[in-house]
Amino acid sequence: MFELRPHGFAAIAPFYSELRLRHGSVRAVLNDPSLGQVWVDDLSSPRQTILRGPEGLYLAGHPSSNLGNQAEAISDWDYVYPDESWLPVIRDVLPNRFMIAHDRVRLILKGTCERFFAVPSSFELSAGRQPMDVSITHADKIVSRCSVDMHVDGYAEFGVWTHPAYRGRGLAKIAACGTIHRAGKQGVSAFAWHCHASNTRSQKVATALGFEVADRYQAFSASVPAENDGDLDSSYCRELAADFETGASEIVWLDFHAAVAWVLAGEHCKAVVAVERLVERGWKGRAEWLEHHWALERLNAHPVFRNAVKARRDAS
Repeated sequence: MFELRPHGFAAIAPFYSELRLRHGSVRAVLNDPSLGQVWVDDLSSPRQTILRGPEGLYLAGHPSSNLGNQAEAISDWDYVYPDESWLPVIRDVLPNRFMIAHDRVRLILKGTCERFFAVPSSFELSAGRQPMDVSITHADKIVSRCSVDMHVDGYAEFGVWTHPAYRGRGLAKIAACGTIHRAGKQGVSAFAWHCHASNTRSQKVATALGFEVADRYQAFSASVPAENDGDLDSSYCRELAADFETGASEIVWLDFHAAVAWVLAGEHCKAVVAVERLVERGWKGRAEWLEHHWALERLNAHPVFRNAVKARRDAS
């Protein structure tokens, strides 16, 4: 594959007609080449192309029988979004056998959001650090927030988070509603919401705000396709954990995802063993990624886990 210079990005834009509609990350790179990179199979007459954007890697064009070059251009840790034409041959393109399908869903808001939701007493709604972001605080702590993940040409994608102890109170819905209203006042007229298909809670928040399912698609990654406890069946999590542990003999950081899968399966002791092994094998990630990860943070009380985090921090 050959890296395409920014002045040539317009030539490959037609290949991304579908992915551009679906992903703000693709729109952003095609609008501003400084935000990403593009590779093609032939500089003079491209048929296959890979775009690296702020939120992943995107495959488009017409896959051929010679796919080895594409696999070399994809890193083991990439989050890969293929155009549908690539799905039949995706296993020939992915760089390792531990990358699995992540079923995802995109919801869109047609028109404007006319809904408002009352903020519960003792909670406070406030502007976030970014122009469109909104946070909800309780006792001076942020317990829910909605952020704009991608904003380009009047189009915005959103992400929402609520602390586990405060879920079920409608806070995510309130924060997201606030962000949508702020974004609308700043010229956003097209709103999209992406999440894992397994994340039914996120989809419920979106539909409560008036979003509707636009399409379902697949991405591929060597990671757990979940965003919350209960998104996946525990038996599937055990299967993932075992597969990632096998892969960790080749790709050390897969033990990170093995640990996440063990936590979601309710096997905390096995998760701690995976984290300890991860650090002992020389993983170069940040200690904060372990102690603040939404699944792994519940291991913070375990002394072996704390020692592993300390060892990683000391080695930095």
